[in-house]
Amino acid sequence: MKAVAIILAAGKARRMSHPKALIEHEGGKSFLQSLASTFGKAGCGVLGVVGSDAELVREQHPSLELVASEHWEKGVLASVKAGMEAALAEAADVVLIHPVDMPALRVNTVKSMLKEMDRAGTGSLALRPEYDNAIGWPLVLSREAAEKLLQAEGEDLEKALLVLQPRRMSVKDPGVIVNINTPEAYERVFSMAPKLAPPPRKRTKRAGASNGSGAEMPSVPSYAASSEE
Repeated sequence: MKAVAIILAAGKARRMSHPKALIEHEGGKSFLQSLASTFGKAGCGVLGVVGSDAELVREQHPSLELVASEHWEKGVLASVKAGMEAALAEAADVVLIHPVDMPALRVNTVKSMLKEMDRAGTGSLALRPEYDNAIGWPLVLSREAAEKLLQAEGEDLEKALLVLQPRRMSVKDPGVIVNINTPEAYERVFSMAPKLAPPPRKRTKRAGASNGSGAEMPSVPSYAASSEE
């Protein structure tokens, strides 16, 4: 069973001082890097969906596969569809959809949801985790369910999901409902104002520079966040 996780990072962070995909989570990792690591450890392929601040996100995450959502301003469903088209083109049997501003998701939660999908077998199946009676993320779709969602009209994701009637799966992971989408929420979790994750280190050749072995010299590129509303 091939599972591909789609991390939604296309929207404009109007309430944050930086693009949410670039904000530091833990260990120097950005929200996007942290989630990519979580899904990767759970055995998923990973696709990020970008829109606003796409070039900055690409510069910060050179090793991640990123898909552009051309109509991200129309709403989340447009970005979901852009990601699902790419995932299905990669022959995904299961598609997981998760917002970038919910980076506290646990690896074991993803594994448990994938195990449940595998146990359920074929057919149109949609799962969403539930913690303390609150529904959360990721949304997990069989290939058939993802193909149905691709055909949904309108711009409202939650309305489109009514057709699929996702089944709730109780989990012991508060990370499925913790949304860090405001400076206040970030400060509650980390006891500090939101800050950017460190930029990736790059190895580039410098004219006239050598370490004596012919190897490339490391350098750190400059990085500046775009202004946010």
